[in-house]
This record gives sequence, structure tokens and C-alpha cells, in this order.
Amino acid sequence: MLSPAELSRYSRNILLNEVKRSGQEKLKKSVVTVIGAGGLGSPALLYLGAAGIGNIRIIDSDIVETTNLQRQIIFKHSDIGRHKSEASSENLRSLNPYINIEGVHARLNRENAKDLLSGSDLVLEGSDNFDTKFLTNDICIREKIPFITAGVLRFEGMVMGVRPGKDACFRCVYENPPAPEHVPSCADAGVIGSMAGMIGTIQATESIQFLLNDSERESGLFGKILQVDSKFMEFRSILTIRRKDCIVCGNIH
Repeated sequence: MLSPAELSRYSRNILLNEVKRSGQEKLKKSVVTVIGAGGLGSPALLYLGAAGIGNIRIIDSDIVETTNLQRQIIFKHSDIGRHKSEASSENLRSLNPYINIEGVHARLNRENAKDLLSGSDLVLEGSDNFDTKFLTNDICIREKIPFITAGVLRFEGMVMGVRPGKDACFRCVYENPPAPEHVPSCADAGVIGSMAGMIGTIQATESIQFLLNDSERESGLFGKILQVDSKFMEFRSILTIRRKDCIVCGNIH
């Protein structure tokens, strides 16, 4: 149930026919896990928290550095040197005290991934490395947890949604992680901060719509890859196709 204070706070959501009070109560009951409180996780977390997602888990093993502040907008200058999981949780609570937030100072690995992602209605993956992206894919497919993965570099970004057993998974598209020397990082190649904001906000928007409509929603980013080139403001949507021989999702129904 929503309190009078919550009804006032979320009134602009509730006015929407696609949300109403019942939808807002659904958001309050939802559990979303965000992997990485970085350039993508920061805007996603702020909008998920502001929208009233009732239970948010933040997984990150890094500390806040000066170079993060150009794009990781959930942090303040005074947060430099703090654990990202702790600082992001605290700042999100100050934005919305009506939601439950769990900060986990850990790096996702094959030993802890199942426990850390269990109970999630949706997982948002916004790490800066392919190992974590593939691990998230493999665990979410196995545990049948829908997820939205994304990445940014320079002036470009991508977002992909996966419903296990229904959509092509990350391995269907990319198969195996590329060699590290073939993939520049933001630290090497740079990234426009607002590009991370754009992609992270798209993740949050798609998450809210998915949580409101569950698997009945056929439009959006699930089963697709959205590619964004902000230099030319070009958006390209590509349908993904499940591979029957995929080693992760080929036998999932």
C-alpha cells in the first residue's frame, strides 16, 4: 500500500494510464539489482529510485575516484575515496527515503553471482568489462531472470534486453568475450559523460515499463539491440535472433 506521502511523491506517475495507483504499487513491490554504480548505473539508479522502485540492490566493488565524477552523477565530490556501493546507497536514500536499498561491496563472480542476483525481478548490467557482461548473461539465463545490459564508449552506446527462454541472449549475439587488448576501455579511449547518462536513462525507462507490464509487453528493447551514435544523433534498433546451438540458452524454454 502507498502512504499519503508516497501518493503525492509519485503523483505524476500515477496520472499516467499506463501506471495508475495499481502500477505504482507494483513498482513498490519490485526488486531490481543493478550491477555497477558507474556511468550507466548512476543515472539508472537515480531514475529507478525516483520512480519508486521499492527494492534496489547495488553491486559494485570499486571506490569513487575523481575521474568518475564527469559521468557518475550519483556521487558528489565529497564521496571520493568511499566505496561506490555505500556512497550510491546513501545518496539514493537521501533522494527517496521510501524505498529499500541494499549496497553490496563485491565484484560479481561465479561463486557469488547466483546468491547476489536471486530474488530479482529484473537485473540491470552496466559494468565496464565483458567478463561481467557474459557472467551476468549466463547466470540470469540459468536462473531465468530478465536483464538489460548496456555499454558506452566515446560517443556511442548500446542497450539490449533479454527475457530468458524468449529472446536471444548475449552469447547468441557475441558468443565469447573478445580479447582484452581488442577492446579499449573508457580510461583508454574516453567517453562523453552525457552519453552514459543517455544510455543509463534508457535502461531505467525500459526497466520501469517492463516491471509494469511483465512479459506481456512486446515492444521496447527486449529481443532487440538499440545502438546510439550521439555524434550524429542516430538511433538504430536491431532484432536479435536466438541461436539453437547457443551453449547457454539453446535448451532454455
